[in-house]
Amino acid sequence: MRHNLTMLTRKDFIRSAAALGGVSLLPGCAQFGKGSRYDVAVLGDTHFDAEPESVYHSHYDESNRWAKIQHEEFRRNGEMWRGRCRELLAASAKLAEERPTDFVLQLGDIIQGDCDDAPTHQKMLDDCIRMLRAPYPKGLPFLTVMGNHDVRGKGARKAYFDFAEAFLSRELGQPVKYPAFSFVRGGDLWVFCDFEMRDLAPVIAAIESQPDVRYTFLVTHGPFTPSEDGFPVWRLGGGPACDVTRPKLYELLSRRHAIVLSGHTHRTAFFRHENAFGGFTEFTANAVWKAPELATDEPLCAGADEYGKLARKRLNGKRLDEFLRGEQEFRPGLRDYYCSAGAGHARLSVSDEGVEMAYYPGASLQPTRVFKLT
Repeated sequence: MRHNLTMLTRKDFIRSAAALGGVSLLPGCAQFGKGSRYDVAVLGDTHFDAEPESVYHSHYDESNRWAKIQHEEFRRNGEMWRGRCRELLAASAKLAEERPTDFVLQLGDIIQGDCDDAPTHQKMLDDCIRMLRAPYPKGLPFLTVMGNHDVRGKGARKAYFDFAEAFLSRELGQPVKYPAFSFVRGGDLWVFCDFEMRDLAPVIAAIESQPDVRYTFLVTHGPFTPSEDGFPVWRLGGGPACDVTRPKLYELLSRRHAIVLSGHTHRTAFFRHENAFGGFTEFTANAVWKAPELATDEPLCAGADEYGKLARKRLNGKRLDEFLRGEQEFRPGLRDYYCSAGAGHARLSVSDEGVEMAYYPGASLQPTRVFKLT
């Protein structure tokens, strides 16, 4: 089933956006389709790469102090994309072919980066987009958010911004500019942002500009909540630069009962937070299928009481201190928590009845967990 009444092609979307008339929208905010029920195909970090390393990394600066680790990542990525990740992608696309799907959402680190050559970085992005979207129904919009690997390497930041702003402007049918852009779809606000931004004011402004939406989605590569990985400050609003605006965003997301969608940690995770303002949920997706056994939903942690268990085992010194500071902000309202090393794909279902995320391990066509995000 390639086209149906609830699937929105790019041509349909552009026509819809042009017909808005008197709707008041942010610059960079478009009305994405109509109707109160829709599904989204969701991919976490993909780290697209190829074998041999010389395809994209022949200009790589070997003096980089992370060179050993990054060569290991090149080998990991090449092996993943030789087979497993293509199977994962095909499974996600098959579901999008068979079921009404409005767009594909990829949550950053779409490529490995580390090319150290701007034309090669541009080629990596172009090759990646062609390959990722090829199995999906023709014309299905494909949206992505900036990840740290997407801008990593000499000349990479400009190459990515030139690519992403042009590509996403075509997909959305109107100009897109970082550090934050947004659109309204089916009465819901979607805000995308650079997770490394040092001032969260553009995100706050985007949300405040649309007070009457049904649901608010915030799409960010780095999670808003402190993750238990090795870089707990490396998140949206992390670090002292955002000490003033982070509490404002926290309150706003809570009052909206917002839904945060993120990647970055190479974990599949769910976080439900409640507080005096209301509350929000966060789902973190992972498509880095680096070993066959990671086609799983077996939790590393399950339940609010287990939040922080991994950090206390894995971290020490400054990084543990950073996690503990972040944990102090979020633990009092934590009501549910799940964290797994599992890799797979997901589908978001949005309706008047609520929002759910179904998780499919590896290349499965059957979900093993469904997370209620509202």
